Amino acid sequence: MASWFRRTRLWGLVIAMVVLAACGGSTAGGQAASNGEKVKLVYFNARAADPVEQALVKRYMEQHPNITIDYLATTAMPGPSDTDAIANLIFNIQAKTVVDVAKVEISRTPLDLMGAKAAKDLAQVGGDQVQQRLKDLLNTNYVQFDKGIWALPYEYDPFGYVYNGTLFKDAGLQPPKTWDDMRRVNKALLQKFPNTWPICSPIKNLSKIQPYVWGAGGTYWDRDVLPTRADFTNAGTVAAYSFAQEWAQNSWMNTSDITTTTSIQWMISRKCAAMNFSAILATTLKVNDPSQDWRVAATPVKDASTKPTNFAGGSALMMPSTSAHPKEALDFMMWLTSQQGQSLKYGVDNSLALAKTDLYNQAVPANKSVNNKLSGNADWKQALATSTVQTRASGVSPIYSTAYQMLADMQERILLKKTNVTQELTTTQAAVQQLIDQSRQKNPELYQAK
Repeated sequence: MASWFRRTRLWGLVIAMVVLAACGGSTAGGQAASNGEKVKLVYFNARAADPVEQALVKRYMEQHPNITIDYLATTAMPGPSDTDAIANLIFNIQAKTVVDVAKVEISRTPLDLMGAKAAKDLAQVGGDQVQQRLKDLLNTNYVQFDKGIWALPYEYDPFGYVYNGTLFKDAGLQPPKTWDDMRRVNKALLQKFPNTWPICSPIKNLSKIQPYVWGAGGTYWDRDVLPTRADFTNAGTVAAYSFAQEWAQNSWMNTSDITTTTSIQWMISRKCAAMNFSAILATTLKVNDPSQDWRVAATPVKDASTKPTNFAGGSALMMPSTSAHPKEALDFMMWLTSQQGQSLKYGVDNSLALAKTDLYNQAVPANKSVNNKLSGNADWKQALATSTVQTRASGVSPIYSTAYQMLADMQERILLKKTNVTQELTTTQAAVQQLIDQSRQKNPELYQAK
């Protein structure tokens, strides 16, 4: 509780900074810039890659002398979870705090803000150019719904089976493709390296287990966006959570949860042989320990009859409803997601002279062209190894953040307390369905037949 209170106070300080920075902001849209006058934008980064974002802001202002950008971020402090960040951002936008562009988590935030009437429809601001830009980007299934475009994908975060290729070679093993392969690999690794967990996986986390559910033919919802029914007790979902519980029961996996810091420490120290994590981890590991062969494979599927389906998170750029300069804000967002902006962001154009540690402290490019250019780069190859695996959205809706937490809490009980999988899924399904029903009553226009 004390930790949550400290985080909330920090967020309050940041929002106060936003208010101070935005005082006196014009509400005249793009008129000031078209008249040659200075326009001040407020860019709020609620995610990572702080040095990169600051460098991009500086370059954009150099190229656009009539634009001044006040850059604010929570990334330099121990900020709140994504769930807390969404709630705080919505609260402050509804309190009329001026933010022109916000960098946010992509899988939950766009619809949460849109449902709270806290976001602008980019298609209403930019027309066809926004629709055309979506064709250049990955992860667009999270941002286009209810006949609007509510964000632009900015950073693409595909997951994967990240493993120590050197350790696997020492054990004479290949990365598993199916669950039976994984069972054999886990047993062999534990026998060869008794002080190493064969597989490490976030415990209180929904996203990292979803590829296993989909890889067993399972699902969570009747449809991927704005679901009307929770479906957690189907055979594929039960099988995936039972398989994960098998890791715990056989001492194949970690017994405490993973953080960004421990994900690096545990892999480098050989505490973990493999990890269900963001593919970018392989690149970060290479920077920290180039002596090992860090690799990424697709998440193993139940059997050869099923193709891998991945979860890909990441970041998106949104325009809060309090934006004082929508036209100029959209121009900035379009530049950040363009080939030029993303080439600078990821060092294809290295004129920003960004440090490697900063370049790799972000997910991979959402711009398809830049993503493809980096696929042949040795430093980025493994981070992009699962970028071509098909992905799907995961039931995004106004209640998704709460449902996510319920499922994460459920997973913690299944893995650590070894509770009954079917019973847990049945109970959680009923609780989430109640949330969906309440959301449908509150937002009937969102759930109209698609």
